[in-house]
Amino acid sequence: MTLNDRHIKNSSFTPSPALTALKKISRVVGIVLATIIGLLLWAIVKPIIRGVGWIISIVTAVMIIFWLLTL
Repeated sequence: MTLNDRHIKNSSFTPSPALTALKKISRVVGIVLATIIGLLLWAIVKPIIRGVGWIISIVTAVMIIFWLLTL
């Protein structure tokens, strides 16, 4: 007789209700933390990166103008 999944798996093991609740709570807490971190990055880091982009654009424009004037 060949073994199938029913015979291989330990079907008598069931996780305790406390472990199941802990898994659900940890998943919810993880999702909430990831959402908060994402919102903070979006609200704080995005304007900083946008400001750095403006600075790079202005410096590049000044360098091009200087280069054109020194030809």
